[in-house]
Amino acid sequence: MSQEPFKSANGDSDEFLLKLRAERESRFVRPEFTGDGVPSREAADSRLSRAQAPRLLIIGFAGIILVGTLLLKLPAATNPGVSISWMEAAFTSTSAVTVTGLGVRTTATDFSRFGQSIILVLLQVGGVGFIAFSVLLFRLVGRRVTLNERFLIQQSLGGEKQFTLARNWGRLGGVANLALYVLVVTVSIEAVGTLLLWLRWRTEFPGGEALWLALFHAVSSYCNAGFDLFAGSHYLRVFGFGADYYTLAVMAVLIVLGGVGVAVSYDVVSYFKNRMLALNTRITLGLTALLLVAGLAVIFLDRHLYEVTLAAHSLGEQIAISIFTVISSRTAGLTILPLAETSQSTQLMLLFWMFVGGAPASMAGGVTTSTVGVLLISALATAKGRDNQAVAFGRSVPRETLNKAVAIMTVSTLLVGAVTILLSLLNQGDIFALGFEVVSAFSNTGYSLGYTQKLNAWGQALIAFTMFWGRLGPLTIVIALAQRERPSLLQYPEEPVILG
Repeated sequence: MSQEPFKSANGDSDEFLLKLRAERESRFVRPEFTGDGVPSREAADSRLSRAQAPRLLIIGFAGIILVGTLLLKLPAATNPGVSISWMEAAFTSTSAVTVTGLGVRTTATDFSRFGQSIILVLLQVGGVGFIAFSVLLFRLVGRRVTLNERFLIQQSLGGEKQFTLARNWGRLGGVANLALYVLVVTVSIEAVGTLLLWLRWRTEFPGGEALWLALFHAVSSYCNAGFDLFAGSHYLRVFGFGADYYTLAVMAVLIVLGGVGVAVSYDVVSYFKNRMLALNTRITLGLTALLLVAGLAVIFLDRHLYEVTLAAHSLGEQIAISIFTVISSRTAGLTILPLAETSQSTQLMLLFWMFVGGAPASMAGGVTTSTVGVLLISALATAKGRDNQAVAFGRSVPRETLNKAVAIMTVSTLLVGAVTILLSLLNQGDIFALGFEVVSAFSNTGYSLGYTQKLNAWGQALIAFTMFWGRLGPLTIVIALAQRERPSLLQYPEEPVILG
């Protein structure tokens, strides 16, 4: 009995489908070499683009910082009687573009409305621009998605809509549309946040002041920037509404949305339709919840915080302030309580939380939750004796992803350590407080124990470099590691190294 060929729903045989797949597959494969063994023009152009990608990223953001420095140095950018140095202008511009929030001048009192508007534009460009740069540069170092891989993507994502989005990643137009989508989502969320804050503040401030304050703090919250217009101002409030449930809730939601990124937010919204979550989303949400609970457990044990610093507030206000502080520590840096008056246990917790940061390709900084999550998954797999396979939520983490996570964690740790040592040599002070400032700069958070404004010009330059590296360094490492050369036929023998 002969076996009939398999036929699809529309009557096509498997032989016909294989031929069709092979024909279409050839359209997506670019020849790497010509017949003479010389790299093809397309392959050479692709390699050139890959080599230039990190350079374009660094030069592009450095150019934005330079423009911001020139604008902030204009006399119209500061209030009458206030003059800032070139180093202070450069530091403020770097802090805004890298959405950090560390400052050597007070935004509310030293800068005019024009200067504050420049800072607002810089942090908006730095936040949205970073994500757009990330998307476009990943396209530069990537390759075309083959037809077979598209079928696998469709099966793993489960749905034609998700398949279409994944397929568009292989096209420049699709990536540009995705960048535009990120911009539209960002502006929409910030507009809603502005409206919600304005509704609460319109009775507290005169004229258009409430709208301006709402806009500035909505953008600062979503971009995880840490800039505010209340500290040091004539409003005489700790961040204006430091114990107001409504205000804290709106800004906390904005911070979380900006910290998890558009991709994770889209995945969560799509879950109600396809009942599927990507591994990256599961890791991000899981670690976010874990860090929140663990952070609250530590801060609730800080007796000095509740018995002295927040003694005038009710229990509900104390809990609200604590929750917001832990959420903001994940690279937002909006401060509603004096951190110098907290215990060292709380400060150490905040330091660790800042170092972890938020999700990759988001407004947040740090080594990212994905990096920490992948390392934890690998460590757990090793402890269970599964050295060759790290599994989480029914998915296996590729070895290449683990190598990138190790590289990011190693380089980041060495950078923070080296900068802290250099800063302690240039500026006398408590080593923990200096390290806190360095981690805050690296993670683009903006939390401070008051040492940044005390630094000399060399110390400020070092912190500015750390902010710049913290924003672009991890992405540059990933892009550099993604630039794969042709596999080498030369292999060296393995030899074990004693660990532990």
